[in-house]
Amino acid sequence: MDVAHRDLRALFSTNDRGLTAAEAFTNRGLQWDLVAATLAEHLRHIADPAFSVEDFEAPRDNVIVFHGVGGIGKTTFSRKLEATLAGAEHRPAQWGEPAWSSERFLPIRIDLARSAGTDFERLVLTVRLALAELGRPLPAFDIALRRYWEHNHPGEQLEEYLRRGGLTGRFGQAGQQQMQSALSDVAQALLLPGTVGSAVGQVTGSLVRALRERRQAVRALAGCARLADLLEAEPDLEAFSFYPHLLSWELARLPADKQVTPVILLDTFEDIGDRTHRDSERLLQRVVWLMPNAVFVITGRSRLQWADEALQGQLGFTGPAAWPGLAAHNTPPARTASSADSRGGRS
Repeated sequence: MDVAHRDLRALFSTNDRGLTAAEAFTNRGLQWDLVAATLAEHLRHIADPAFSVEDFEAPRDNVIVFHGVGGIGKTTFSRKLEATLAGAEHRPAQWGEPAWSSERFLPIRIDLARSAGTDFERLVLTVRLALAELGRPLPAFDIALRRYWEHNHPGEQLEEYLRRGGLTGRFGQAGQQQMQSALSDVAQALLLPGTVGSAVGQVTGSLVRALRERRQAVRALAGCARLADLLEAEPDLEAFSFYPHLLSWELARLPADKQVTPVILLDTFEDIGDRTHRDSERLLQRVVWLMPNAVFVITGRSRLQWADEALQGQLGFTGPAAWPGLAAHNTPPARTASSADSRGGRS
């Protein structure tokens, strides 16, 4: 029986089932200090034994926003952050060494400009393929993805879509190989007969039953309390927007020597915020909420309004209690291009 969308929203709004952020645009040295402080606080937060990626009620402080008029270097800074977090050798000397220099970050930069053609599916797939760098399978997400893709893109191979869209060229073959093996690995664990590559429904149906019955064969996935519900839900775009929780859950169970913190840089955010009465923004906000162990660095022309009570009903999570770091009273004044330049922040 399909789980209704309202049931999914309820499922991910409660814990039943067993960093301060800021908005500013200053010169780049001050921007870097803000990012470094945010990342340091985020690492302390997720290291707390009380932290859980399945806590859907806790406030979120995993987003930092830089906003200002066009032409003052937001995209340049976003790209420089990506390079810096990928390797310390790319960090400008004047920025200094952060306290967390020994920690491992995985920067994932996504251009949201209309000209880039980044829709919601592509955004989530970009995050998944970037995580292939971990060298570990992410079966909970990959199985759900296969079911979604077969239902919504009949006759179109996911691998061909990734190749045609340039994602294979950007991230290589590792992610595709991991996604291809997920169904087969689960089928083998469940002792399903025959070739299962095209039998997505058979595998996911058997997996749901095994999860409900708490079979030992699927103990590796049994810890994901909401996986069965997601696999039973109608696999449309609304359900797909909850799948990032599966990525978050997979990240949380990595062994200590494989731990990594994704830093997802979303540039040109203004091209998302006004699409179809905030529908696209609502989906993207859900990704941020469902991945509390990742940090999101958003650059755009306008202040992020998620802490505004007036948006209640338009977005899934609103108000200062949900986004304390985005509340207006915590917002430093934005700077113009000239004031940034006068302090060394030239574009």
